[in-house]
Amino acid sequence: MNYSDLIQSIRKRFKFSSNDSFHLEYSSPACSSVYLDNESDFKMLFCCAKIYHMDNVLVTVVKDVGKSCSSTSVVVDDCAEMIDENDYLGDAFKDGPQKFFLSDEWGSYLSHAGQKFESIADFRDKLRKFAVQSGFHYVLSRNDSIYVNAVCANRDVDHCGWEVLGSVASINQCFYITRFNNVHTCRGMIRNRSHRQLGSKIVRTCIESTVCLNLGLKPREIMSNFKSTYGYEISYKVASRAKKRCVEKMYGSECDSFSMLSWFREAVLETNPGSSVVLEVDESTERFKRVFVSYAGQIQGFKFSLPVLYVDGAFGKSKYKGQILAATGRNGNKGFFPLALCFCDSETEENWLFFFKNLKALLEPQGRIITFISDRGVGLLKAFDLIFPGNPHLYCYHHLRYNLSRKYKNKGGEIVVADVLQKFFKVAYASTEKSFYFHLKNLRDEGGAATIDEFIREIPLEHWCRAFFKGCRYGIMANGIAESFNNWIVAERSLPPFAMLDQTRMKEMKMMSERSVESKSWTTKLTPKMEKRLKEQLDRSRVFRLIASHENVYEVRNDKYSYSVDISTRTCSCVKWQINCFPCAHALAAIQGARLDVYDFIDPYFTAEYYRMCYSFPIAPLSNVDASCSSTEDFILPPVTKRPAGRPKSKRIASAGEKKLIRCGRCNKMGHHNKKSCTEPLNMLL
Repeated sequence: MNYSDLIQSIRKRFKFSSNDSFHLEYSSPACSSVYLDNESDFKMLFCCAKIYHMDNVLVTVVKDVGKSCSSTSVVVDDCAEMIDENDYLGDAFKDGPQKFFLSDEWGSYLSHAGQKFESIADFRDKLRKFAVQSGFHYVLSRNDSIYVNAVCANRDVDHCGWEVLGSVASINQCFYITRFNNVHTCRGMIRNRSHRQLGSKIVRTCIESTVCLNLGLKPREIMSNFKSTYGYEISYKVASRAKKRCVEKMYGSECDSFSMLSWFREAVLETNPGSSVVLEVDESTERFKRVFVSYAGQIQGFKFSLPVLYVDGAFGKSKYKGQILAATGRNGNKGFFPLALCFCDSETEENWLFFFKNLKALLEPQGRIITFISDRGVGLLKAFDLIFPGNPHLYCYHHLRYNLSRKYKNKGGEIVVADVLQKFFKVAYASTEKSFYFHLKNLRDEGGAATIDEFIREIPLEHWCRAFFKGCRYGIMANGIAESFNNWIVAERSLPPFAMLDQTRMKEMKMMSERSVESKSWTTKLTPKMEKRLKEQLDRSRVFRLIASHENVYEVRNDKYSYSVDISTRTCSCVKWQINCFPCAHALAAIQGARLDVYDFIDPYFTAEYYRMCYSFPIAPLSNVDASCSSTEDFILPPVTKRPAGRPKSKRIASAGEKKLIRCGRCNKMGHHNKKSCTEPLNMLL
């Protein structure tokens, strides 16, 4: 009943005509007289009746002449379905909408005797889910390759009669339920937030498609997603094991992953002609040694990227650990360009030799002088000097900085070390030899001549100081691109070697496709980041005045300094043009003063055309539908690895000087402590 129905009922009962006018009133414990004029008032009547536990409410019908004509009563119980207390409660007190979970259908997986399942494994999976959703536990009184008999876990205690029995049919290998008693006679079933039989096998079937699309999914994210999607809580261990089961179903076990590398090599060389895949196996033991991979699209595209390569090693996180050696280039938009990967057992001189030999075979036909940047890893320097004796080799400034900080361990305070590193920064970034020796003197005075001289003797100046490097270094001082690439594949590094290479291939293939599509919409002559840099430099060049010396040579001045610019040789006395391979503000002022096109003096690697060419050679996809018919039947054993002492490390170990200095909010000093951990004495003025 609603308000309109009540009005019609009153008109019919008291024989009111359409011209008769009346109104309704009722009383409640809170108010002696309440008008009933509309649908909202009618709903409020029922709400009051429910709040004050009133069985019925007396409604008085009053004509407009003021005389009470008659009265009628409405029994609340008859219309209780009209009450919805959520309409009258605040948001904090309302019952939220019922949420439906994907696990709701699990309760219907087992229904009757004679029910058919695809296999005995399918039945076991559905039995687990049925028990989880129904809120009970079961035990298997029989469980083999043909029969499964499950009974309620409370059978011995409460003599519960729930039972399911089934077997595999020999004709079609399907599983059929032969007996099913779905009545529990035990104390009852309560569905909890978690369930002990909700293990990694069930979770794996639920997250398989999600993990397939995102192998970087972390156990904590799996736990959160499973709770919101299926309504159950799972432990970190269950989430981690479920993800591992997903990867094993996709790529096989970690041990079998090494044998799949033979098929991977064959597939890559067939679908990507011109690629380089070199697999080395110990012939005597048939154990894996190392594999080198570089795709044809990367080899061709690298011709249009900057002639620099960042080489670095990162540790694997799978069962057999290993090291991932990588050579990463740099495109004209300041992004990384993967060129080659090598998976090996450890970072040794022998493995670096293998990596550099195969890398040299790719680079020699291009005829470019490549500048290498590294962190002087274990075995890297000797191997590099043997394979690339004439190529420029830059050392990462940040790693040198960390190495220098170790020299002052237990020799000085944190503030002293910070001052030394600040002065070392000025030495490394000095653009001229005069500036270098000036800052070096200050560094020796601050850090001690003996310590500084010993440190500098260990590293040739041309490998780390800008003033002594002969060539175009594109402003590079650190190995940041390599670190970015290692972080980009951090999820893939946890996978077995075949899965790691395949997932990295798909990631690189997708990246190259996306960048190719993105670059087609660019309208500028340079890449976006370099176009922005050019505009910023042009703005800075407006303050300079020009004095012509002779053809293409200018003196560029501001209110304080003067610079010599030779446009024909592309040099400036500030040396930034030579170091960055990009015109500085002084050079741009001279170029515009000579009424020349500034784009003619910018390296072609920074142009949008070269960027598009860089990604115009795609990585072709692989198909594994005929992997079982492959002609390669090599069985490769995993390498022999020794488990290191202690808990396995999953994060990179920071160098001693890698921690950044922060200012303490308590003592106001620079150091590695904060206000909470500060133990410095304070001199308070009372």
